[in-house]
Amino acid sequence: MKDHSPVFLIATILLLSSFAAAQAYSVVNIGNGSPRALSSTASVAGVFETTKKPRQTHAFFWSKSGGFQDLGTLGGNGDDSAAFGVNSSDQVVGQANAAPGAPDQAFLWSASTGMVDLGNLGGASSFATAINASAEVAGQSELASAFTNGFFWSSGAGLQSIGTLPSGQQSGANAINSSGEIAGWANVNTNDVAVIWSNADGLSNLGIAAKCGSTAFGINDSQEVVGWYNESASCAFKSHGFSWTESGGTIDLGVLPGAQFSFAYGVNGSGQIVGTGDNSTSSIVALLWTANGAPQDLNTLISAKSTRTLVSANAINDAGQIVADATAKNGSGHFVVLLTPIMNTTLASSLNPSQSGQQVTFTATVQSIAGVPPDGEQVAFYSGATLLGNGSLAQGSASFTTSSLAVGTHKIFAEYTGDATYASSKSAILTQVVTK
Repeated sequence: MKDHSPVFLIATILLLSSFAAAQAYSVVNIGNGSPRALSSTASVAGVFETTKKPRQTHAFFWSKSGGFQDLGTLGGNGDDSAAFGVNSSDQVVGQANAAPGAPDQAFLWSASTGMVDLGNLGGASSFATAINASAEVAGQSELASAFTNGFFWSSGAGLQSIGTLPSGQQSGANAINSSGEIAGWANVNTNDVAVIWSNADGLSNLGIAAKCGSTAFGINDSQEVVGWYNESASCAFKSHGFSWTESGGTIDLGVLPGAQFSFAYGVNGSGQIVGTGDNSTSSIVALLWTANGAPQDLNTLISAKSTRTLVSANAINDAGQIVADATAKNGSGHFVVLLTPIMNTTLASSLNPSQSGQQVTFTATVQSIAGVPPDGEQVAFYSGATLLGNGSLAQGSASFTTSSLAVGTHKIFAEYTGDATYASSKSAILTQVVTK
């Protein structure tokens, strides 16, 4: 299969330094293949190699409840498909053909409709790269002229070209946010530049100074755009990831110490960014940028006992979950993994030691590398096996106050109860001393 995907060229919360030195994510191994997209509900879409003979590459959809599903091809008669986008309603977009060797066409898939051909802009082929919660789709299509244009698709209006820039003939759309704003690329003369498009304002050059080109791969609902640019003297393979906002302009995301390049593929609502790059030994590794601005090798943030090496982080959702391409430790194979932030719970006492009858407030703090759990979730406070009471989280903090602790020593701990995304976690034991 010819891979048309643009995302595979190979903040808000200040984080405690301890996260960088400890396991920050749990890892779920989903299966063989390459992930391309992640929804807010942790559904995953991508591409994998089937066991058919001859081997074919097919789009897949995975969810925690339904597992791994081969999405097949258009009409079931083709030999090629790939998925690049998925939304919270488990609608998937990508490319597929309807006959062996035929050109791929953009598709929209759901469990109820199967694959639906979205058509093209008059050329031989098209592919869809992203879909938002309103089922608006971004993608690219060949024209009758054989040039390429990015497109915006909606069920009411169908395919709409995003156009081109002055002195350019081509464009592409790589990502879409909930407002229908698109991030992608367009050419100006012989150079590709990162762009943003909206139905109201049309196509706009981000103005990134890069004589060797730039491309936008991701956009969040705050109109923060991420991608890559290359301003190296010889246009060698030394691209850097970038982040762009209208108010702040372009930020060079840099590379790992001793490394040569990086690419930024996705950004969530908290401004966390994921991508890929090399390290000081020229190995390809998955990257994460958090509010501190420096890239981190995601392999240092998972268990050292993991059987996988993360080579590219391809998408991140607002819960901080990440889908990544991985290999076996020896570099073989292609595997899909889902990373979920680990919540850490700590506990403090307002008065220790305390006297009998005095009020003591126990405060639990729950946070992860991605931030804090949703407000209103519960923390239980225990003295040994005895439940003292519960507290509701607000900005990562929950408290319980009591004046009824008996004279003596109490082994107090707090337990965050978890939710559909985050696992539960317990604090270390706090020894509360109560005197007469």
